[in-house]
Amino acid sequence: MMEDLSLHLLDLAENAISAGATRITVAVNENERRDLLTLRVTDDGRGMTEEELARALDPFFTTKRKRTGLGLALLAQTAGCCGGDVTVESVAAKGTKVTARLRYGHIDRPPLTKMAETMMMLVFGHPEIDFRYSHRRNGRTFSFTSPAFFAPPGPAWSPERIGRVRRALRTGLKAIGAS
Repeated sequence: MMEDLSLHLLDLAENAISAGATRITVAVNENERRDLLTLRVTDDGRGMTEEELARALDPFFTTKRKRTGLGLALLAQTAGCCGGDVTVESVAAKGTKVTARLRYGHIDRPPLTKMAETMMMLVFGHPEIDFRYSHRRNGRTFSFTSPAFFAPPGPAWSPERIGRVRRALRTGLKAIGAS
């Protein structure tokens, strides 16, 4: 089990990038009243064949050179341990959507505490990707789109740009009561 659920989202986004995605949407919905935490990553990458989709949650299946595909299997294990599940929808040449649902208040649910850092790693690690991030917590929503921070063109890693993205993420998450 990963220590923080944001690491699962990071893994899913990195898989999408490996699959050629140019737009990745990360959506988090924390709903304490319904005792439900939903994590979703949607991409426009190469998608999966029917055979790949059928084996997507198998820890010993991967389309990469390594011998195991533990990311989705670990997420499914975590969700299952927390009274939830994982679904994978994919269409070849169109993209993939992975949705994990977990009981919000489950005692074994890992925390979701590093979303600002996770999104910063994605945005600055892959400035060419259009990242869309929405985080809903108990009815309050924060939205972030990476292209808005890369205009005007210039060095992706300028201190000013890094500071603007960090402030936007931290301020937005704090405003809705998320970490």
